[in-house]
Amino acid sequence: MKFNLLLRDKLSFQSALIAFCLFSTHLLFGQDRIYAHAQSSGVFGVACLGCRVDNPLNAVGGNEDDYSTMVLGTALLGGIQQTLIFPDLRADTRLVVGIGTDNIPLSVQLLSGVTLETMNGGTSNEDRRTIDISLLKLGATPNRGTVEFKPTKPYDGIRIGLTGGVLSLGGGFRIYYAYQDPLIHLLVHSQNGQITINGNIDVEGSEISLTNVSGKEVHRSKLRNNTFDSNQPEGVYIMKLQTKEGKIYSKKILIK
Repeated sequence: MKFNLLLRDKLSFQSALIAFCLFSTHLLFGQDRIYAHAQSSGVFGVACLGCRVDNPLNAVGGNEDDYSTMVLGTALLGGIQQTLIFPDLRADTRLVVGIGTDNIPLSVQLLSGVTLETMNGGTSNEDRRTIDISLLKLGATPNRGTVEFKPTKPYDGIRIGLTGGVLSLGGGFRIYYAYQDPLIHLLVHSQNGQITINGNIDVEGSEISLTNVSGKEVHRSKLRNNTFDSNQPEGVYIMKLQTKEGKIYSKKILIK
């Protein structure tokens, strides 16, 4: 009986540790997403009878489950477009747009009438592209996925256009969200109790803390450079780094 209780407590502890690490990983990646905060939409071209964008504001912000819908009527020499606008002009990011349909499985052929182009202050970067197999990432359900790529020019907006294709047959084209992923890299190395931080984050002047597997903070200090002495025994810890700008990153580390 005592052995079973110890085993159960150990499993519970391991489960809590896994959950804590997953939560910390979410802190590292989730809050770095910069979602579109504004939008513009409308019809373009000579004629697009019955064309419209329903609930355009649903594609703005961090709710990844609501959506705007592009409905294509009779597109003679025109189409529909929606531009999702980000707070700042950025380069060196991954751009992710959540897309879907009502019940039709996504495919490159289905999306042949969809185009994307990045924007800089309302002006196109002249990088319009159609969705191909390298851009389309399918999700857990066949009618939902993402378009992902790294723009080559600074941008503060993404314009999605719909001019035809199979999607014109009904149901509409859904846009769930768009966000910029700053491609943050945080690499940590430990040797003889000294921890070295590398990556593309400016860590000088940041506040660093270590939390052990019991959830107790055991170290806190200010970084003068990218190394510090942990003064902690070997084991697994959660390192939290808060930059001078107030951005917070967390990472599981092994001190040895």
